[in-house]
Amino acid sequence: MTVQRGVPAFLNKLYSMVNDPSTDSLIRWSTDGASFIVDRHEHFAKTVLPRFYKHNTFASFVRQLNMYDFHKIPAVQQGVLFPDTEREIWEFSHANFRRGRPDLLMLVTRKRNKDRDNADNDGVSLNSLIKDISSIRKHQLSISNDLRALQQDNSILWQESLSAREKHQRHQEVIEKILQFLTAVFSSEYNLLSATSSEMNGPFMLGKNNEYISLLGRNQEGQTKGMFSVFRYQGKGVCEG
Repeated sequence: MTVQRGVPAFLNKLYSMVNDPSTDSLIRWSTDGASFIVDRHEHFAKTVLPRFYKHNTFASFVRQLNMYDFHKIPAVQQGVLFPDTEREIWEFSHANFRRGRPDLLMLVTRKRNKDRDNADNDGVSLNSLIKDISSIRKHQLSISNDLRALQQDNSILWQESLSAREKHQRHQEVIEKILQFLTAVFSSEYNLLSATSSEMNGPFMLGKNNEYISLLGRNQEGQTKGMFSVFRYQGKGVCEG
């Protein structure tokens, strides 16, 4: 049996089976050696396949050939395609499966399974989707933390605003009390000055010793006593000095 290192067991056994002269009646190389022929495939499956493989099913054998991208060449006899009967001749070819070139077997590879590729792609897509979802969740968590921080800041600002409003209210109350006090003081002073002016029968001025000096020189009876007359303030009235 011809064995090539690094070559799948199926291909090594296939090459040895086709190359074995004792099986030429059922499986052999084509005339140009670019393909191999299986004759009486049912008999071949029962007698030859078990010698090389662990089964005797021709359909399984053909399925394995397809997995390694072997192509079936339609058998033509007298211009008519034979149906799938015992008389049919099965011929298979592969660009790297040739008589006298076992070194090419390492170039024969299994076809990629489209379903498996799709499954791999789906797996990649699923992993990518999971990563995207994880990233979105992290972003949402970051946004939630930012919103929570904004709420805390707003709460602090609201408390400060409320405190400032209360301080402003207190200041307003203090100012109003001061204004009321000043109003009362100036009102009393105005009443006092009015009373003094009335008692002195005219305009007057305040002296150095807080005495009231009439500018008309009149006393309380309206008599003129010179250019200026001095009246001292005593209690609620005014007396002549």
